[in-house]
Amino acid sequence: MRRRSLAGLTAIAVTGGTLLATGTPAQAAEPTTLYVKKAAANCSDQGPGSETTPFCTIGAAAAVVTSGQTVRVYDGDYAERVTFTRSGTPDAPIGFIANGNAVRLVGPTAGLVIDGQHDIGLQAFKVNGTIDLPALDIRNSSNIEVASGVYAMASATTAPVVRVTGVTMASLRDIHGTGTALTNGITVDATSTDVTVERATLVTGSQYDSADRSSGIRVEGARNSVLDSVVGGFTGAAIEVGPGASGTVLANNDIRGGAGHGIHNRGAANTAITNNSIAGRCVDGVRVDGASSGVSVQNNTFNSNGQSGQSFCDPKVTGGVEIGVYDQSLTSTVVDYNNTYHSASPSSTNYSWSGAVMGLAQFRTASGQAAHDRDTAKASDRVDSANSAAPGFPARDSQDESRHDDPAVTNTGAGPITYADRGIIETVKSPTASFDVSLDLGASSVTVDASSSTPGFVPIKEYVFNFGDGINVTQASPTATHRYATPGTYDVTVIARGSDHLTGSSTEKVSVLRRTATVGLLALSNRRYVATAAPVLLPNQVGLTAAAQYDLADAGNGQVALVARANGRYVTQLANESLNAAGQAVGTPEKFTVVRNSDGTVSLKASNNLYVTADPSGAISMSASRSTISASEKFAQVPVADANRSLKASVNGRFVMADAAGVKPLIASQTSASTWERFDIADLGSGQVALFARANSRFVSADGAGSKPLIANGPAVSTWERFTIVRNSDGTVSFKAGINSKYVSADGAGSKPLIANGPAISTWEKFTLG
Repeated sequence: MRRRSLAGLTAIAVTGGTLLATGTPAQAAEPTTLYVKKAAANCSDQGPGSETTPFCTIGAAAAVVTSGQTVRVYDGDYAERVTFTRSGTPDAPIGFIANGNAVRLVGPTAGLVIDGQHDIGLQAFKVNGTIDLPALDIRNSSNIEVASGVYAMASATTAPVVRVTGVTMASLRDIHGTGTALTNGITVDATSTDVTVERATLVTGSQYDSADRSSGIRVEGARNSVLDSVVGGFTGAAIEVGPGASGTVLANNDIRGGAGHGIHNRGAANTAITNNSIAGRCVDGVRVDGASSGVSVQNNTFNSNGQSGQSFCDPKVTGGVEIGVYDQSLTSTVVDYNNTYHSASPSSTNYSWSGAVMGLAQFRTASGQAAHDRDTAKASDRVDSANSAAPGFPARDSQDESRHDDPAVTNTGAGPITYADRGIIETVKSPTASFDVSLDLGASSVTVDASSSTPGFVPIKEYVFNFGDGINVTQASPTATHRYATPGTYDVTVIARGSDHLTGSSTEKVSVLRRTATVGLLALSNRRYVATAAPVLLPNQVGLTAAAQYDLADAGNGQVALVARANGRYVTQLANESLNAAGQAVGTPEKFTVVRNSDGTVSLKASNNLYVTADPSGAISMSASRSTISASEKFAQVPVADANRSLKASVNGRFVMADAAGVKPLIASQTSASTWERFDIADLGSGQVALFARANSRFVSADGAGSKPLIANGPAVSTWERFTIVRNSDGTVSFKAGINSKYVSADGAGSKPLIANGPAISTWEKFTLG
């Protein structure tokens, strides 16, 4: 019974949310589209209704439209009550479409009237402020389709939001009706048949009024349906099925709090009340009474109906039940596979049978019904336990989800689908896709690890990786690496698909930028390297370890981004000014300006215009929190390739050592290189470097302004610690001291300490980097 199509309206198609008249125009010379643009300066109700000369009013278009034409209405407030006086045909219907959210019919008499017509479709119209007339009034018509209507009634309204009278074959979808005191929501009279109300939302104030017996949806005719709708408030009933009704289907409706009954079957025959959720009504959740016959109440969930303690309940009514069956309806009403729960009262008040209030066990005895009902509010008790053979059973839930079997739950349902759920929601556990990203700017690649994805009801069968550059990879493994041909920021999507074909997806932006260098940042505050530690930054590493390596990337406009090679993530300045390496994409917080200081060190200015600082303790995570540059905001930039290097003097083939752990001057005396023979070469810019001794974490100094031997005793970089590196044609290097412009020499053919006294480069002034 769900999603019934209108056999007489097959030529009206809804595509991408737009109602389109797809049939052939009645006359070939006529345009297929007419236009209404109140705001257009050249609009005319005597014009052709063309795009260049549109009508000013909707009524003018309605007076001339012919079968097969579509009328498009554009932005504006139209003070009209439009009566549609022309019909389409089954193959060439008439369509009226509101283009955009700003199309409204306004005023106390505003609305839409279809009287004595057929094959008409309306879409997306808004009506505001109607008082004594329905916002939508359909009379003596057939093959009518209305979609996406929003109708806001005036507070003093005396009319229903929608009135359907003498109508055959109509579909009302996505109707939203609001008002502080609606008389009624939607009424379908006894002469209307085959009317479907689907995905309606009707909400009004719930305050009880003894003179008011309003209903959210009232159905009187034959073979009508109310599906997937939300109804709240109303003092008569959320949904009322009158004595003239027969073959009514009420399925997948979400009925919320209000003064009246949830569903009241008032003498109607063969009503299917199936898979609804009913909660918070002041009186009975479902009431079947009068001469009702052949009523089925199955697969519904009930919670806290009949409590009558709310302020909007009738003070004369002392309470109600979840399900009540009364009068002549006792003989043929079927009640089964429901979940009922009375939160504020004992479960012995869940049911009423012929006026006697009782619990589930008593109800079973008295009625012979409810063999599979459950007294529970637990969501897990709804799962895989409905009767799919119940009249009006919806093959899909209120969210348009098909039925799915939870293999962890024993199927206790009945009918052809024993794993259908009770209530309006089918419990579906789709896979959840989540992934981590690791960047390798050197390879211009990204590694996407989706192993943190979680399965649904069944294991994940495959992963689909969409890397955002037109490349898609489908595989069983959750990890994939991809190389980008062009630097940029891409939308990376991972889809996890279960063996039941259910999917979950996740999309994140990932930046793969052009790498300019790979360096370590040596903090001058404590002469320790900055490292990434899950994922904060701490200046605490002795030596340029793997955790202390960063790729510098071109972020544009002279700025850089830093990727921590420890986890392949960008360094980000957070709102609290702290730094961490957690970014996948480069935005403003991932961009830094590199400031080259006069001593050759660098400072990093973050997006908050403050400088990155490194606490000397090495135990406090780094932040961008200083407005000026001091020693704590200075860093020596050490290329990774120039870390942990050795220097072998050409003159004697011996390695240079910082003797006695740096206490004594440097001398080329060792046959092998260990810690004392290792140096990090910091790039100070303009070809200048500093030598950082691993032996004692001090900078090599041309002591005594170059008059004394080199010694690793510099706590910072000054003129005495600056050298220009010269790359000789034979592959060796030489160092010219910045303080005196003399070359570092292995004095005495290497028998004496190194000293910056060489006027030119000879064998004594050449070294091989190892």
